[in-house]
Amino acid sequence: MGICSVTERTLVLVKPDGVQRQLAGRILARYEERGLKIVGLKLVHVDRELAERHYAAHNGKPFFDGLVAFITSGPLVAIALEAPNAISLVRTMNGATKPAEAAPGTIRGDLAVEMGQNLVHASDSPESATTELGIWFRPDELLGYEREIDRWVIGPKS
Repeated sequence: MGICSVTERTLVLVKPDGVQRQLAGRILARYEERGLKIVGLKLVHVDRELAERHYAAHNGKPFFDGLVAFITSGPLVAIALEAPNAISLVRTMNGATKPAEAAPGTIRGDLAVEMGQNLVHASDSPESATTELGIWFRPDELLGYEREIDRWVIGPKS
């Protein structure tokens, strides 16, 4: 019997470049193959107000307007994922923010070239995950459910 870590939820955005390059399905499949559970999923064309809420921590920084312009440039896929240690798992899978520094085998290491077009965003802490999930999903859009495979992915419940 293994000891399971606390289950977490995290936000992932497949940014407009990922949608335009038709990589959303491949990216989502990587998270599922790892064993993360989808608890929320939607295609969104982001307006400026939502973009500014999402990037509020960067407001006033020189790159803020560029972030907002990029995320509003086309549709993106918002994904809520759940697993033990979901936040660190997803960030490791995504790879370094700068694709040139991202390890092969990561999403950015395999599929991205430039930092401005780095395909995905993921929450970086439990606090940001809670905040970001609240920005992108209403409570009734996040589903709790059991999967038969969970005992094979995360082990038996304690």
